Amino acid sequence: MKTNVKLNLLASSLAAMLAACAPAAAPTAIPPTVVAATAAPAPTAVPPTPVPKPTDVPKPTETPKPTDVPKPTETPKPTEVPKPKELVVDKTKLAKQIVVYTWDGYFDEGTLTDFQKEYGTKVKLETFDTNEALYDKFKAGGNPGYDIIVPSDYMVEKLIKEGFAVKIDFNNVPNGVLVDPNHRNLYFDPTSEYSVSHNWGTTGIAYDSAKVKNPPTTWKQVFELAPELKGKIGMLDDAREPLAAALRYQGFSGSTQKLDELEKAKQVLLKQKALVASYKASSDFKKDLVAGDVLVAMMYSNDAIAASADKPSIKYIIPDGTTTIWQDNLVLPKGGKNKYTAEVFMNYLLRPEVAAKNANALGLSVSNIEVMKQGLIDKALLENKALYPDNIVDKVSKHQLEWILHFPDEKVNAAYDRAYNEVLAK
Repeated sequence: MKTNVKLNLLASSLAAMLAACAPAAAPTAIPPTVVAATAAPAPTAVPPTPVPKPTDVPKPTETPKPTDVPKPTETPKPTEVPKPKELVVDKTKLAKQIVVYTWDGYFDEGTLTDFQKEYGTKVKLETFDTNEALYDKFKAGGNPGYDIIVPSDYMVEKLIKEGFAVKIDFNNVPNGVLVDPNHRNLYFDPTSEYSVSHNWGTTGIAYDSAKVKNPPTTWKQVFELAPELKGKIGMLDDAREPLAAALRYQGFSGSTQKLDELEKAKQVLLKQKALVASYKASSDFKKDLVAGDVLVAMMYSNDAIAASADKPSIKYIIPDGTTTIWQDNLVLPKGGKNKYTAEVFMNYLLRPEVAAKNANALGLSVSNIEVMKQGLIDKALLENKALYPDNIVDKVSKHQLEWILHFPDEKVNAAYDRAYNEVLAK
C-alpha cells in the first residue's frame, strides 16, 4: 500500500514538471526589453526551455521496499497462552482464616470449601452493595479487618490514588499471566500491579418475558416508559449508573465532565422518578424480578443471569446504543494482616479449573484465557451474547461499551454524588 501511494505521487510530480516546462503561449511571457513595442513578436525571441532530463526525476528505486512494513509474523498469535510457573506454597505461613469483602454472588461455596481442604484456610465472606459503601468504610476508619476486597474498575483507581490499596507480589500469584490481556493494564491500574480481574460484565435491562411482551431495548424506552410499565421498573441504587444511562439517552458520554450535561441528566431522572418502583442494589432486583414485584429492572449482567436460573422467563439484554462495561477485581487493601495467604488464594482462583467452576456456578463472565482456550465454560453461558458479547474490544473502541471513569477533578465527582442524592431525595 505504501509503495503504490508513493509511485502515484511520483507520476503526478513528473506530469506537473513537464507541464511547467512547456513553451509559453502568451506574448506577455516575453520580457519587453527584447523587442520594440511596434515589432511583431518573433518566434525565435523566446529561447526554448530545456526539458528536464530523465535523470532529474527521482528513480523508482528510491521508494521504500515492502520489507519496511512489519511482517505479520511479528504479531503475537492470539492462541498463544503463557505458561505460569508452579507456585510452591509454604503452608506454615498460611493464616487459619482470611476475610474477603465482596459483592454478593461472586464466590461459589464449593470453590471456597475446596480451598480450605487443600490449604487449611477458611475464607469468610462479607458483602457490600455498592462501590461507594466499600470506599466509605475504608475512608471512615481504615481497614476493619479485610484481606481481599473486590472493587470495580473506577473504584480501584480511587483506592490506589488515596493509598488504600497495596501492590501484589506476583511471585505468589504466577497464574496472573492467565488473565486475558484485554483485561489487564486498563485505565484504572495501568501496570496491573494492584489488581487482578475476577470477573466482568455489562449494565443492562432485565425483564420477565412472560409478562412483558415489548421490553425496552434502548435507554430512550427506559426514560420514555410505556404506560403498562409505569411503577413496574426498578433502577440501580448507584451513584453513577442511572446518571450514565440518562446522559447516554441524551447523546452524551456516560462519563462526561461537563456540569451542564450532568444537570440535564439529573432532570431526566427526576422526571422519571414518579414512574420508578424503587432504587435498589442489583442483587436485590434478583429477588424482586422472581417475585414479580418489578417487571423490568436496570441490572448487572451476572445478577440477571442468576435471576434467570431461578425463573427462566427472566431475560437480559444489552441496550442498543451505549452501555457500561465493568470489571470487578481482586485487590489487597492496606492494613491487611494476611497478605501471603491472600495472594495464595488469588492464585488458586486463577487456576483454569477453579475459575471455570466458580464462573459456571454463578453465571459470571470470566477473563481467564486458558479457561476459554480449553472450553471450560458451560455452553449455555458461553452462547449467551448478553453474558459474552461478540467483539468486546471493537465495541469498546466504537463506544458501544463504555467504562465509567473516576475523575481526577474531585469537584466533578462531588457533582455526580450531589446530583444523584438530589434524585433520591425527591
